[in-house]
Amino acid sequence: MKRSLVAFFVTLVLGLLSMGALGMLLYYAVSPVLRLRFPGEDAWHGDWVWPAAISSGMVWAFAFLAAGVVNKRLTANNTRPIVRRVVYVSLLWVWALGIWAVLLGASLD
Repeated sequence: MKRSLVAFFVTLVLGLLSMGALGMLLYYAVSPVLRLRFPGEDAWHGDWVWPAAISSGMVWAFAFLAAGVVNKRLTANNTRPIVRRVVYVSLLWVWALGIWAVLLGASLD
């Protein structure tokens, strides 16, 4: 859980200081799924784009806290380390997918 707390704080700061680069990297990681429902980033325009990119990176930081809690429970249940790592990374990816789905749904629809 300590590493998840450190990752939370680092990612929260990077989400702001990267000026949206972290948010866009997250978008590119989940874009194969998002493009099934939403247009690509070339179709985005307006005042919502840059704040969405910055806020998505900052909100994603909270996924580390959730993943840390899940990892702690899995550790208590003697789950194998490889399974815990897969669950941890999957939770981070699904969280990014959810963030961008909400942002795009609110901005493009």
